[in-house]
Amino acid sequence: MATLRPLQPSAWGQAHARHLLNRAGFGVSQALVELLADLGPEDAVHYLVDYERQESAVEAPDFLLPPQQLQSQRREYAGASEEERRKLRQQLQREERENIQQLKEWWLARMVHTPRPLEEKLTLFWHGHFATSSQKVRSSYHTYQLNRLFREQASGNFKQLTATVGQSAAMLNYLDNARSTKEDPNENWARELMELFTLGQGQYSEDDIKESARAFTGWSHDMQEFTYRIENHDFGEKTFMGRSGPLDGWDVLDIIFEQPAASTFIAGKLWRYLAHEQAVPALTYELGHVLRHNGFELKPMLTTLFLSEAFYAPEVMGGQIKSPVQLLVQLCDDLGLENIPYEQMARATAALGQDLFYPPNVKGWDGNRAWINANTLLQRYNLPPRLAMASLAPARQEMLETSQAMMAPGTDPELAPRNRNRAQSTRGAGRGRPNSRAVKELLQQQREQVAEKLRLMPRAERRTKIRVLKQGTPEQRAEMLRALGIRPLPWQEGAMEIFAELNFDTGRECIAALEGRFLVRPLNDDQRRILQEALGITEPSARLRLAEVPVDRRRAALHLITSLAEYQLC
Repeated sequence: MATLRPLQPSAWGQAHARHLLNRAGFGVSQALVELLADLGPEDAVHYLVDYERQESAVEAPDFLLPPQQLQSQRREYAGASEEERRKLRQQLQREERENIQQLKEWWLARMVHTPRPLEEKLTLFWHGHFATSSQKVRSSYHTYQLNRLFREQASGNFKQLTATVGQSAAMLNYLDNARSTKEDPNENWARELMELFTLGQGQYSEDDIKESARAFTGWSHDMQEFTYRIENHDFGEKTFMGRSGPLDGWDVLDIIFEQPAASTFIAGKLWRYLAHEQAVPALTYELGHVLRHNGFELKPMLTTLFLSEAFYAPEVMGGQIKSPVQLLVQLCDDLGLENIPYEQMARATAALGQDLFYPPNVKGWDGNRAWINANTLLQRYNLPPRLAMASLAPARQEMLETSQAMMAPGTDPELAPRNRNRAQSTRGAGRGRPNSRAVKELLQQQREQVAEKLRLMPRAERRTKIRVLKQGTPEQRAEMLRALGIRPLPWQEGAMEIFAELNFDTGRECIAALEGRFLVRPLNDDQRRILQEALGITEPSARLRLAEVPVDRRRAALHLITSLAEYQLC
């Protein structure tokens, strides 16, 4: 049986590096896979776990409404009519819903572009573990505060994280502890703290819940930060898990983390999230021991897990169904999308069952097999082409502006507006639903640009260029367009770059390279045959030059391979 013994360096390869990046991140990008493969297991794991060494300059969102501003607006309407106050409430609610939507897009952009994949992967884990929903929290600012907290302490101390989450405005509101008083102690936080967050079922009694609820009275907030309201705290004698005294919330946390289950419970949950849905008791116990031995610091346990033979066991590698978030984030890189449609991504993750900032209940998402049913599986298969089409909307507008600028008298085409930054602002990115008509318009815009460029050339040179356009290979046409200063069409550019990164000499090697690049489980013979037909490969053993494969065929192959059932696994 696989154990927590470190994997031997001689067993390390690119498949192991890809597996590590799939689980300690979102599977992107291929360049990082190659880097980790070259580093070897120990350095690769430390590269991901010690992520503070990688600079992260992503700015905080600037569109949130601070609670003080909301309170000020409400005070201004104190003397207004009921109808005016109702309209204000509706306006504020609408703004908050829009802010949460933008916050989803902002977070997805972080996941796509982060140089610290484990930081965001753990932030997503804690969001599901310490689950709160914006439907009840009703404050985009408090929602972001908790998200920032998860990120800041993602791989820090589990005990400290638990205490700080309990003091966050989002959790205090979600589980009603902000209103818990000595006269009326609320048991929601006290129960979920033990059942879902630290110990698991069967590790406490109903009396422990009641006494814990009394101990946490007075924990509240002032709309901005944690506040300990002494006047609401119950200073009476309490007995919790066999310990008696005038206990408060901090005492209860100390007692909880003295229990053996506090380390094995979270170790098992992290194993199921990062490795395999079945937690082996022996492995869970060992990981829990590492966690407790290091004072509940998470990094030593994560390092042990990612270096272990058990993490790279055959049943673990390729044995996890991608979460909707992981699927969408990975598709951005695998399809080579340049203009990433974050709004559509956020809506797609919700449709697939993982609505960010709206987990279904306090248990969060079940994950793995729960992601798949007849409806979501069909949506997953149809997602790649839809996502690629959604990414065309900004490019369509950009090409229109470029064409208009080129047609204007005295305008230098090189000064036409362009946006090559993949880490663009998410606000408004990718809005709209491109269709076949939009694609035709894009093609027409490109033809107009080419015609305008050719019109200004001498006749002989113009004839040469036209001959290349009509008779040249796809690569020759693409090279000529680049020489003219005209970018490839957005759905072609990604396909061109991805295939250019593959190493192959024959059709069979091309299929194998695609298989190794995109999948963790091998294709069957029928799937290989269909991919060969998509690429126009008639003789798999014959030499295949990239220039012989039209861009449309490359794009079709990418859509096919990302629509396979095997692509749903990581």
